[in-house]
Amino acid sequence: MTSSAVEQELPFGWTRVSICDIADVRSSNVDKKIGPGEDLVLLCNYMDVYANDVVDDRIDFMVAGATRAEVERFGLQDGDVLITKDSETPNDIAVPALVRGSLSAPVVCGYHLAILRPTRGRAAGEFLAFLLRTPRGNAHFRKSANGSTRYGLTLGAIAAAPVVLPPLPEQRRISEILDALDETIRKTEQVIAKLQQMKRGLLHDLLTRGIDENGELRNPERHPEQFKDSSLGRIPASWKVARLLDLVELPSGQVDPRWEPYSSWVLVAPDHIQPGTGRLLKTSTAAEQGAISGKYGFLPGDVIYSKIRPYLRKAVVADREGLCSADMYPLRPTPAMNPRFLLALILGERFSRFAAGVSMRSGFPKINREELGEYVMAYPSRQEQDALSQSLVSVDIREDCESRQLDKLRALKQGLMDDLLTGRVPVSTPEAGRA
Repeated sequence: MTSSAVEQELPFGWTRVSICDIADVRSSNVDKKIGPGEDLVLLCNYMDVYANDVVDDRIDFMVAGATRAEVERFGLQDGDVLITKDSETPNDIAVPALVRGSLSAPVVCGYHLAILRPTRGRAAGEFLAFLLRTPRGNAHFRKSANGSTRYGLTLGAIAAAPVVLPPLPEQRRISEILDALDETIRKTEQVIAKLQQMKRGLLHDLLTRGIDENGELRNPERHPEQFKDSSLGRIPASWKVARLLDLVELPSGQVDPRWEPYSSWVLVAPDHIQPGTGRLLKTSTAAEQGAISGKYGFLPGDVIYSKIRPYLRKAVVADREGLCSADMYPLRPTPAMNPRFLLALILGERFSRFAAGVSMRSGFPKINREELGEYVMAYPSRQEQDALSQSLVSVDIREDCESRQLDKLRALKQGLMDDLLTGRVPVSTPEAGRA
């Protein structure tokens, strides 16, 4: 295909250029040290860019040293796009962050980063940052990153990166649309974070104080008579103390997921569960996973718990029969135990500390049956467990609703970026409206 044919495929008004045609590229060499004769400056580090889409005063920049020439050349300005220049993997190359607004104090770009400063009238930094977050916009950098154990981009490779740009007014309009969606996503994430914080506090109160016959949290200061001493410390007077294994059943053996009917059953693995929330993010089947090792079967109402150290706060109540990986236990509650209350115990701080401590005893980072049997817990009557669980379910419903909304917003953003940043879906601009 000829270059003219390629140009004809572009939307009207869009052009294919190199980064050096629309931005000044600067590769920083400012490190974290404070050398003789250097001024103290705020330094924007690799992780400040890697972990944030936007660089602004909300970031706690570190203090470092730089010469006046370095401050002049690598000082950040509103609209700059910073990208990661070096990484241990090519997938972490050219991760962008936009400098938004005037920083309250001078901030210098640090080592392993590059500055793309858009040429006035040619490119908008916010559009360029969005573009580089797409696989299409980032493809050149991944291919150009050289190295074996560590990958890096040369200044020339960055400057030569091809980009496709619409006219500047269209760039700004596209950025406004995506920015508005980003703001909605951020607000939804904040709501979820507040709900999770509220649930952690509620979880602690319910697991240590319980609720009385009026549905109110017991107050140990106002009503000390409602509490008693136990081997676990002060607990509600009506609660009992027992080993976890006295109140649940563990699986007696594994099954081969290749056998019928297991191959079509739902399969749950640790990476399917959101840590600390009891939320199942996704499922697959044994056939889809290509599972070949033994798995545990679970039934509705079982609490599926990850027993391997990196995932100790991953657990969920099963709503159907299925299989879980050998790194998980299906805990089957006895009639004395509400499944949702058992999940709360597993996700609670006390059990999490116990599990972390036990799993650190040796180089084998799992909790076996004998170790799980060491856990001693305080628990209320089944009637109080049911009431406690209902309090948690109401919070879970709100959190799940917000989480589903967040998933939809992120999917919408992904689709919009693909449509708008390629020109597949045109946008109207004020200039176009006046034409």
